This record gives sequence, structure tokens and C-alpha cells, in this order.
Amino acid sequence: MKVCIVYGSTTGSTEGVAKRIAANFAGAEIFPASELRGPISCDLLILGASTWGLGDLQDDMVGFIQKYSQVPIAANFGAVFGLGSQTGFPDSFVDGIENMAKFLEKRNIPNIGEWVADGLDFSSSRAQLPDGRLMGLALDEDNQADKTDKRISQWIAHLKKLAGAL
Repeated sequence: MKVCIVYGSTTGSTEGVAKRIAANFAGAEIFPASELRGPISCDLLILGASTWGLGDLQDDMVGFIQKYSQVPIAANFGAVFGLGSQTGFPDSFVDGIENMAKFLEKRNIPNIGEWVADGLDFSSSRAQLPDGRLMGLALDEDNQADKTDKRISQWIAHLKKLAGAL
């Protein structure tokens, strides 16, 4: 299966996570959101970005979503991941995940990346579903960087199970 990862990164943290995720998929293609041009065609499209301020999606990913609402995308499945700070912004933790998940929904790409909120301590997130899970993988590189690799590994296993052997 062909995996494409598109990320928006301002400080480099999301880029680093995107590369760690890509390392789990043989032949994964990885693209900065600001540099991607033309149609996208893959089996699994993974989108990732951080949340800034009080719930704003990272600028490059905002631009990608605006541009790619009109550009052809062919993907069997989608998944999203987001970075945020539980302690700095507990009321808007990884809110940007919601924007990316809704983009997949509008493009009729099934989001198979919904994930648990276990071990996270925040008060509110637009990315949280009624059952307590999140619309995607939430990571806090500022306060829980030591848990990132394990969370990525578990999430990737989940994606591979749902999408078939990648």
C-alpha cells in the first residue's frame, strides 16, 4: 500500500513526528504541506499539524486544506495526528485535529485514525468524540515527549490493522 504523509510544521516538532511515523511504513512519501503541488494519490493519507494559540491550526496546514478542497485526492483511508500542549492550552488541546478530520470527511476519505486519550490530561478539545476518544493521535512534545514513540507505535499498529497489511 502507498502511504502519503502531509504535515504542517513551524518549529520542526511536527516534521520530526511525521518522519518518525513515516519510518513505520516501507516507501512512505512525506511532504511539507506548504510545498505539496498537484493531485494526491495513495492508499493511506496521513495529515499532521500542531495547534497554535487557542485552537488554531498551524498555518501551512490551513493553506493545504484551503488549496486541496479543490485539488484531486484519491485515498482509500485517512488518518490525522496533532501536537499540542496539555498544560499550556488545556482548554483547546489539539483542537487542530478536528479541522484535519473534517477535511477528510468533506473529501469522503474514511478516517481510520481515531485514537484513545489515555494518559493525556486536558480539560477540553474540539477533537474529542462523545465516547472520549480523539479524532486522531494526540501528542504533547512539550510535556510528554517520553511517551511519543510508544503512542506512535500503538497508533501505527492500529492503522495497519484497520487498513490491512501496509
